[in-house]
Amino acid sequence: MSKTILVTGANSFIGTWIVQDLLEKGYNVRGTVRSQAKEAQVLDGVSKDYHSRISFVHINDITTDSFDEAVKGVHGIIHVASPFHFNVTDPEKDLILPAINGTLGVLKAAHAYNQNNDNTIKRVVITSSFASIFDPSKGLRPGYSYTEKDWSPVTYEQGAAAKNEPMMAYRASKVCAERAAWDFIDKEKPSFTIATICEPLVFGPRAGGFRSLDDINTSNASVRGLVTSGKDAPMLETRVPFEVDVRDVAHTHTAALERSTDTSERYLIAAGTWSFQEIADLVHESTVIPDNIKNTTPVGIKGQSLPDHYEIDSSKAKKDLGITFIPLKKTMEDLIVQLADLQTMLEQS
Repeated sequence: MSKTILVTGANSFIGTWIVQDLLEKGYNVRGTVRSQAKEAQVLDGVSKDYHSRISFVHINDITTDSFDEAVKGVHGIIHVASPFHFNVTDPEKDLILPAINGTLGVLKAAHAYNQNNDNTIKRVVITSSFASIFDPSKGLRPGYSYTEKDWSPVTYEQGAAAKNEPMMAYRASKVCAERAAWDFIDKEKPSFTIATICEPLVFGPRAGGFRSLDDINTSNASVRGLVTSGKDAPMLETRVPFEVDVRDVAHTHTAALERSTDTSERYLIAAGTWSFQEIADLVHESTVIPDNIKNTTPVGIKGQSLPDHYEIDSSKAKKDLGITFIPLKKTMEDLIVQLADLQTMLEQS
């Protein structure tokens, strides 16, 4: 009988690819979503052959709802659900508390279930972020290499006060949620281990393609903004110069789940550098991206390089989990072809 893995936020950009990865590896998947409409987003992203191996639990509010039912009978958990958007009016309510309470809710439910069910759950993998590692006060920090040992100094109080700085609020949400997870492990000493995955900007195609503008997640929306801005538009500034393909993020989560060792681990992953100029150059040089996208993508200054900046060391994930990375060219071509299809659909509707 196949093991069942719980994926929270199963309809999210990263979550749908994790669901697909797990199903392809032979697992059954139980996904948490907010509604029946969100179930359809998950099912659209995978082959119909797998639909019989997916079940759902509705969690309307990860800040307050219980995960007790969701964890029953599962053998592992991948916790993806956490808000990432910049439409913030109350940073504490919109970002920070959902991130912290959602993470603790999953861990508490798993711990309670294990105590009564022979420690069935062996590993909980948590989607964190490079935001929980990066020190924004140090800027581009040339010559420095970030590793899993680094922690962002951004505090709960800074995030809660950042009403006009959604990025600061988001960073605080990721730092505080991940720290809460590690504090839980230290204090409660559950029978399962955790692995946290820290990734920079995540780009790539959507499982099942884009059906509407609402399907485009925050990082991919910046690419759409670039390729629809017009040939003479100014080039956007690249603030975080590292990226990773969503499919590699999914593989990392699955690999961290399967490498269920006696120790809890933190993994930092990044494929390489990127810039809006590099994406623009890729668009104009590509043989697969259609002309209607090339005609609305700025030219900028071809080949312009980024200023000197920090590095990200992904050697631990490569060594422990066998992770390899999809090149930026493939990531962008796969994404932008989907965006082009969406654009055509929007123009025809």
